[in-house]
Amino acid sequence: MANNILEDREKRYNRIVELLYKYNLPILCGKINYPGNNKNTKEAQIAFLVLKEYIEQEFKDIIIHSEILKGQDGQSIIGVLKTDPLEAKKRAVYIEERNKIGRIFDIDIYDNKGYPIERGSVGRDRRSCIICGKDTIECMRTNRHSKEEILSKINSIIMDNDIS
Repeated sequence: MANNILEDREKRYNRIVELLYKYNLPILCGKINYPGNNKNTKEAQIAFLVLKEYIEQEFKDIIIHSEILKGQDGQSIIGVLKTDPLEAKKRAVYIEERNKIGRIFDIDIYDNKGYPIERGSVGRDRRSCIICGKDTIECMRTNRHSKEEILSKINSIIMDNDIS
């Protein structure tokens, strides 16, 4: 299962590179941050539909191509954007910070050379831990929270219905 997830991630990145070569424009890749081996749960699918709707709404004026990828790594939406990559990242961060469910969205923007635009490039800090609010990297490195605790919190956010 873990190998299939890694293979799907590689396929997704290869598709991003193909689109970069074809269009020479920034690329958006949106997916759900969902821990564990099963990234296609009912909750993850609900969250992805919300993410997809938000992306389609926020980027409707600048998206010139989009597609959905499905696999063991969950669903993702990839879009080619006719805009400045920093402007696109600002819009992506807006979606991620818009409400509670945005905390589990992962929207990457790649410039036309294939480099990801970091949150710091648009004046935003790295994301904090969804459980305790501390540095996410530190929590992951020290296994501060169990996978079950994180999944429970994420599923609670998704099923909260406060996703307007």
